[in-house]
Amino acid sequence: MIVVNFKTYENSTGEKARELGKSCAKVSENCSTDIIAVPQFQDISLLEDLDIKVFAQHIDPVEPGSHTGSILPEDVMSAGASGTLINHSEKRLEPGVIEATVDKAREKGLTSIVCAQNPEECAEFSEFEPDYIAYEPPELIGSDTSVSSAKPGLIKKAVKRSGKVPTLTGAGIKSEEDVSKSLELGCEGVLVASGVVKSGNPVEELRELCRGYNE
Repeated sequence: MIVVNFKTYENSTGEKARELGKSCAKVSENCSTDIIAVPQFQDISLLEDLDIKVFAQHIDPVEPGSHTGSILPEDVMSAGASGTLINHSEKRLEPGVIEATVDKAREKGLTSIVCAQNPEECAEFSEFEPDYIAYEPPELIGSDTSVSSAKPGLIKKAVKRSGKVPTLTGAGIKSEEDVSKSLELGCEGVLVASGVVKSGNPVEELRELCRGYNE
């Protein structure tokens, strides 16, 4: 699994989000793992007709009603999303809210990926039984140093502390070696953002990452 977080970069917004989604779909045709696009909420519907899984960047554990500014699970689903990130390092939540959001995602049939900043959080959040936990040390997010090269021991620990919940890893992941090392350490996949979105050639960068699954 390669999860591509579009964030709110200028080159992954609006029609550019659709173009990036097309790049994900193109590469996924010959990739031995799923490539999942994670655009901004307003851009989810722009990717709905593409042959690719689309997740939301966040949802709120609320029902339809008086919740101005909240993101309804039903709304992202109607736009074409089949899953969601929860507790990204740029959208941190209290543990009780994380648990409620995981429960809401499960209730609505959305795949949940809960982000954790350290192995201890992996252990804590695994108790909520999300579909995946994504371990991302915040100091390496968006950097030129990958978590797989800088902190391989912590990845292995994060996988162990996640228990039965499959683990992804991210932060600085940019090469096939980063991907293959993450898999070797026990991860099910990777969570990437700037390495693809800001690469200048998303298709080639995604192909590079896919090769990590074939080593």
